[in-house]
Amino acid sequence: MKLPGKRFSFLKHATTIGAMLILFGSLLITLSHAVFAAPQQRVRALKPADMQNLIFVWASGSASIQQQASQICHTDAISSANCAAISADVRSAWLDLMQVDPASLGRIGVQENPVGRAQVYNILAGKLSSLTQGQESLLLAQTQQTLQQLDASLQSMNNLQPAGKKSSYIVWATSFTQKSKTGQYVALPDAYLKFANLGDSADIPSIYQPYYMPNGTKTKWSVAISLPDGSEHITRLRVTDVGPWNEDDNWWDANGTSKKLPQSCPVSTNLVAKDATSNPLVNGICPNGKNLRRMYYYLLYTHAGLPFFSASSYSPSGNFADGNWPTVLPKGCSEAVVASVNNDGITCGGGPGGYNAHNGGWLRGGTYSQGIANQSSIDLSPGVDKALGWTYPSSGLIKVNVSALP
Repeated sequence: MKLPGKRFSFLKHATTIGAMLILFGSLLITLSHAVFAAPQQRVRALKPADMQNLIFVWASGSASIQQQASQICHTDAISSANCAAISADVRSAWLDLMQVDPASLGRIGVQENPVGRAQVYNILAGKLSSLTQGQESLLLAQTQQTLQQLDASLQSMNNLQPAGKKSSYIVWATSFTQKSKTGQYVALPDAYLKFANLGDSADIPSIYQPYYMPNGTKTKWSVAISLPDGSEHITRLRVTDVGPWNEDDNWWDANGTSKKLPQSCPVSTNLVAKDATSNPLVNGICPNGKNLRRMYYYLLYTHAGLPFFSASSYSPSGNFADGNWPTVLPKGCSEAVVASVNNDGITCGGGPGGYNAHNGGWLRGGTYSQGIANQSSIDLSPGVDKALGWTYPSSGLIKVNVSALP
């Protein structure tokens, strides 16, 4: 008679346990739905200026800048392994951009690829978020602040150099691609140097040929570089390409200071504007015994060949126009430094922030009015990075001796 009672008790408990399991299962389903329904943490999207900041701080070959990056990791409690991974991932993204969207890095004469660029940015942003435990926005802000401090330090370093006729300048350098991984070459923002070294006189206007091809034949224009402290000295680095950004900014040459164009200057009789030839900066477009060119003419006009200042070739770049002429940039100060979208506050020319609306003076493929995202003054080949002891690709501070240039 007791057996049915025990059986009844067992069934009662089994029913209770079953109900609890059903309840627990429902709770799990509810919780899982809540988890998937909750908004995922949004990764901070990268902008072109962010990418450049990352390149200059986290992909730097300069020991002092690497120390600054390590300090960011220490401040944010980022492990040494993750800190190294940030640098590696930035370099990897940089290499990817060289392939899919070199225009975003300052490559001249190539079409932009915003879709490919966005893909590279998104992948890197996800990696940065993972390595910083969701604090990628803080990392980007600290990176920008660090770069601004470094730029101010760079300006002080150049100001401390001996006064008088300078032949060496401490500038930012970046890396560029070449087929040869061991060849030592550089790129400078002066297309005529490249053409002269190729023996291509047809692409150099006749008034400049005496300066770039004095013997009428192929030349060997080169520079010497070293680290800022003078170590790792490398000589006779041939100029084989144009960049990193402009193609008509010979920043190592002086500006024109005259108020009157030389009589030999080929000027159109049909001026684009009354004041087209009234500014000393533009007067420097024609050499008068010196190579006084720089980029000023190209900021205001698309150069469609000689004669200069013809109405048919008028095309303002950025926010400069006749009556609103650019600020003088002294010798040794490249336009890319003051016009970079990084807006790092560098005023080596005393110019305004956002110089020329961050535009450069390109001339190829309709790209003369593009924004400058790279503030460096020279590009180094993979072989030069290796000779400096830098990991390719790297950015950093180097001293450039330009005494061998025209």
